[in-house]
Amino acid sequence: MSKTLSAKDVADIYKQRWEIEVFFRFIKQNLNFSHLLSRNINGVKVIMYMTLITSILLIVYKKINELKGYKIPKLKFAQELEVLIIKDIVRKMWR
Repeated sequence: MSKTLSAKDVADIYKQRWEIEVFFRFIKQNLNFSHLLSRNINGVKVIMYMTLITSILLIVYKKINELKGYKIPKLKFAQELEVLIIKDIVRKMWR
């Protein structure tokens, strides 16, 4: 019951696998994703979803602000987010 794959099928599968490798390299290098903090399936899913959301937000931020690279945009995004959070906390305290 062995299935024979064509050269095109093998190339397509490898291309998909390579895209996954490139994405993991991106999140390791640019989002400080060095290891999984959880070993159970639900924990891994949560971490992956959070990482995907973070990467999408960072890419959108870069595009809106016409920034290159990831180091500076990541720092600027974190700083702006921190300021917004602090402003929100202060606003809620003074209600």
